[in-house]
Amino acid sequence: MVRTGVLVVPVLTVLLAVTSAFGVSWDNVTPYVNSGKSTTGLQQLVWSPQPAANLAAVDTAYAGGRLSADGSPGLAQVFSHPSSQMYYKTSTKCATPRPAIAAADAAYTLAAWCFDPTSDEAKLDSWVPQSLTSSQDAEQYTGYQAGGDQVAVVWRHTADAGNRGRCPGVPDDPGRSVGLRATFIDRPYTDGTHGGFRHVMLAVPGAPNAAGLTFSPVCDVHGGGAVWYGPYLFVSQHTSGVLVFDTRRTYLIPDDTSCGPDGTSSGVNDIGQVTNASGTTQLCAAGYRYVMFEVGRFVTTPSGCSGAPTDLHTGLCFSSLSLQWSNDSLVSAEYRDPTGMTASGAGARIVDWPTADLLDRMNTGSTKPVTATSLAETNFEGVQGVVTRPNSSSQRPEFFIDRTVPGNDNSELWYEQDNDGVCPSKGTFIDNAESMTYWLDSSGNGHLWSMSENANRRMLVRVYTKEYNNPPTGCPTQ
Repeated sequence: MVRTGVLVVPVLTVLLAVTSAFGVSWDNVTPYVNSGKSTTGLQQLVWSPQPAANLAAVDTAYAGGRLSADGSPGLAQVFSHPSSQMYYKTSTKCATPRPAIAAADAAYTLAAWCFDPTSDEAKLDSWVPQSLTSSQDAEQYTGYQAGGDQVAVVWRHTADAGNRGRCPGVPDDPGRSVGLRATFIDRPYTDGTHGGFRHVMLAVPGAPNAAGLTFSPVCDVHGGGAVWYGPYLFVSQHTSGVLVFDTRRTYLIPDDTSCGPDGTSSGVNDIGQVTNASGTTQLCAAGYRYVMFEVGRFVTTPSGCSGAPTDLHTGLCFSSLSLQWSNDSLVSAEYRDPTGMTASGAGARIVDWPTADLLDRMNTGSTKPVTATSLAETNFEGVQGVVTRPNSSSQRPEFFIDRTVPGNDNSELWYEQDNDGVCPSKGTFIDNAESMTYWLDSSGNGHLWSMSENANRRMLVRVYTKEYNNPPTGCPTQ
């Protein structure tokens, strides 16, 4: 149940974990993760593919030259054409964002990289990083070779009055989103080498019209979780499930920077078909050279996501995603804010979804619901990311959980081994941490990658799992 240097009194655990049937006790109490909950009655996932005509229009556009490729469609062209560079934490270019990692850097062995301080990636919040995955995740898919040693970051485009032209139903609210992009980073080294990267716009193909292919940005999706598994990029849709993009359907936009009306510079709303004064059209992706298409999505049945669910099996949300390597399952986790946690009838859920069943539905087109294989409940508030694995000795499930702290920029990285009679360990982490992904170095050491969210404090980081899983003194509280 909980983890500490001393055994926990069961009665105390009950009092801390549950205050009433109408709320979850989380503030100033010892957090817990209770796995092994029954999945009976939990919402399931159903495959909803893109219409065949929409994907056929993508193929026709490529065959006709309206879409192109540097060589062949796919990620190889992206890897071989980086457009920008990241820098190691000791570089003078990292002086401004370095305070975001200072506390964790002093306490742990932390590697970190920043963007060029003059770049939009570093200084603007128009695009905000949300989730991470890597080519090591991708290669857990049997027989798949990613073709590069990459870290991938999914960002969301914050909505404002000037960029909602292709997402007309989204309000002028920076908490809402009018696009997603995936950034593929040549895994950076601590000697300052590697680290080149290129953005790829994620797009939704629409019904073709007389001019052929139409597509739009991904509207009103936060993108808080991502898993690259085999040729597919899974991205969480907080309210309803998981979007699926096919990396093999990554194409080049001809005249990418001049595909606005009549050959003008492409603007932020020039996405999909852009019509000229003469009535002719060309395809555009708001200035991005590459675009990757969605092939379908998994949606919850019954539908519904609640920030304050009344019980353990309803109102499931998909705030983040990771891949559990031991059983090749997508792991979804829920973010719950203080108000929602206090009002909830159950804790936040951590759920395993079998990739074998997900891929079966994608390959066969079956609408048979996918049932979760594992369910855990936690009173951790503000969860941004979860990485799970079986403990190498006990085989009990262990959890690495990063959470943001209410009211400030701090984040914490916690470790819990379920049912070992020891309280969770609380570690100092980077400010405004986003989701995490697991990674092994050449010596077999486990690491976690994450990124700090906010402009001028934005850094990609990597820490050792072994430095965060030591038993604490006493029982830390959140």
